[in-house]
Amino acid sequence: MENKILVIYVGVSGIRLEDIDTYINKVINKIMPQTFEGEIIIIPIQSSDTKIECINPKYITDAELIVEHTEMMKKLQEALQNQLEQLK
Repeated sequence: MENKILVIYVGVSGIRLEDIDTYINKVINKIMPQTFEGEIIIIPIQSSDTKIECINPKYITDAELIVEHTEMMKKLQEALQNQLEQLK
């Protein structure tokens, strides 16, 4: 099985250009999983939304796994939003 890729899109809209690196580092420190078999990519985006996506099309083909994956990503997204609120 190939490794998963966890992509974290960090919304940086409204943050001063010189503060973006510091903000992203704070986000990464708050939400970085302790254990994860795969690659983690952080992408700053000009949006107020921050989201997490997990990519592994070979792994997620069964309908039951798709539902399980969707629920897991939903929980991660909720946890991410809670952590971001605490940073502000």
